[in-house]
Amino acid sequence: MKSTEHPRFTISPYLVFVLIHSMQFGPEYLSMSNKPIQLAGQDAWISVILCGITFHIIIWMIYQILGQNETDLVHIHQQIFGKWGGGGFNFIFIAYFLLIASFEIREFIEIVQVWLFPDLETWPLAVALLLLVYYIVAGGFRVIVGICMVSMVRHFTILALFFPAAFFHINNLSPILDHSLNDIIKAGKEMTFPFLGVEMLFFCYTFIKTPKKSQKWAHWANFLTTVSYLLITLFSLLMFKSEQLSNEIWPQLSKYKFIHFPFIERFEYIGATAQILWVIPIVCFCLWASSRMFKIMFTVKQLTALPILLILVFTAVCLIPGRSRVEAVQSVLSDFGFYIIYAYIPVMYIINIVRMKVRRAV
Repeated sequence: MKSTEHPRFTISPYLVFVLIHSMQFGPEYLSMSNKPIQLAGQDAWISVILCGITFHIIIWMIYQILGQNETDLVHIHQQIFGKWGGGGFNFIFIAYFLLIASFEIREFIEIVQVWLFPDLETWPLAVALLLLVYYIVAGGFRVIVGICMVSMVRHFTILALFFPAAFFHINNLSPILDHSLNDIIKAGKEMTFPFLGVEMLFFCYTFIKTPKKSQKWAHWANFLTTVSYLLITLFSLLMFKSEQLSNEIWPQLSKYKFIHFPFIERFEYIGATAQILWVIPIVCFCLWASSRMFKIMFTVKQLTALPILLILVFTAVCLIPGRSRVEAVQSVLSDFGFYIIYAYIPVMYIINIVRMKVRRAV
């Protein structure tokens, strides 16, 4: 079953680079190095590289599945598992994306509450963010990709992490390979959550002009994410010891305290508020994918489903009161995302190979 969108709704293949990198490089980078460094110490950077390589393999599998079916995952589920079985899998992905959107918004609100306005209530900022998300998602897929393009300016704040170089300790990187392979793999498992986002290809494949040409751009996006996370992990190793990181929630924001300009005394305020550039693209894509699945499954307009999903996200955000609950949600998403990447996608790849061989035999 071949499924394509009207040309005016599609994007050029190179924009997949922006799309995937925006989905992968979320605000999780602020704390992503904590657990891996506690597990693998100075060898945590090896875990980042291994995780990046495995995601290249996953991207290749995704394109093999989509290229042979030439449609999105919603229809693939229905073809393989039938109407009810496919609908069940689609519901799981809807819940998954809605929970990611809720987590990202709550994480950003918590950063604002801790670093800027301790007395700020959760719901007013959640309402403001979700109204902005509605305005962007209502504009369509191309508008969301445009927001991702604008959000790329956030990399200027990453360059600010070089400023505390005077406080780096090169000795923190040695000895190399001092931890067991088991520890490095465990640290790599913890790195899975920050790398999540490539699964969005399953839902935007039909919105790409000549989608097969976009595969190299998806790999380049994952490469950039890997390099970015590698630098962040190395900077954390150079600046903090593993026992210090256990007391840091967002070590990357803490580094901004070392940056001073004559015209900006508290640079960490800029670093905290700039996280909206990481959050909005992810939330928009999650709501777009969820509402699109809702549209296909129930044959309703996407703009009709969107307000319902926004209300669900708002309710979920308000039900995540503090840091402990945020970490609990992150743990659930991390485990679920791990199984999607390393179990569900390989199984779907195998099923697709068998299905294609049977079809050719018949």
